Amino acid sequence: MTEAQFIPVGRVVKSHGLKGEVSVAPTDGLPFVLQEGLQVWFVPPSMDTRDTTVTAVRQGPKGPLVTFADIRDIDAASALRGSTIMARPQDLPDEFMQAPFDPIGFEVTDVEHGLIGTLVEEIVTGANDVWVVEGAQFGQVLIPVIDECILDIDEDESVIHVKLLPGLLDSE
Repeated sequence: MTEAQFIPVGRVVKSHGLKGEVSVAPTDGLPFVLQEGLQVWFVPPSMDTRDTTVTAVRQGPKGPLVTFADIRDIDAASALRGSTIMARPQDLPDEFMQAPFDPIGFEVTDVEHGLIGTLVEEIVTGANDVWVVEGAQFGQVLIPVIDECILDIDEDESVIHVKLLPGLLDSE
C-alpha cells in the first residue's frame, strides 16, 4: 500500500472519563487496528507526549476507547484531542496494508437486462451505500449496495453481477 515510515491509523476524538482514556475514530475507510502493545505516535504531538504504547482497548457506547501508557489523566487525554494516531506499517496486521476494494470502473451486469453500464461513483449513506452506474441503454442507474441486489463481484474481470429491484430502471 505504501512505503511511508508511518501511516495514520486513527484520530483522537475526545477524552473519556478522568483516567486518561480517549475515544478514537479509525482512519476513513480503514479497519480499526489499535491493539494492546502497539507503539504509536501523535501528530501533532501534545506538550508531554510524542509517542507511547497502547495499553488497553475496549468498546465504548459510541466506538472504541483506548488507553495509552503515558496518558494517565483527563488533562493529558484532552491535550491529544484532534491528534492523528500514527503507526509503523510493519507493526500492523497484513490485511490493514492491503489496498481497499475500489469498484469504480467495474462493468455492472444485471441477470435480466444484461449490461447496465460502468460504475462511476459510490455514494456513502447512513443506511447502505449506493452505486451510481452509467450506461448507454439505461442512462444513470442508482443501485443500493445490499445483499438482495449485489450477487457477485468478479475482481479479476472487473465485473459486478446484480439483480436489480423493480423500479430501479427508468424503463420499468
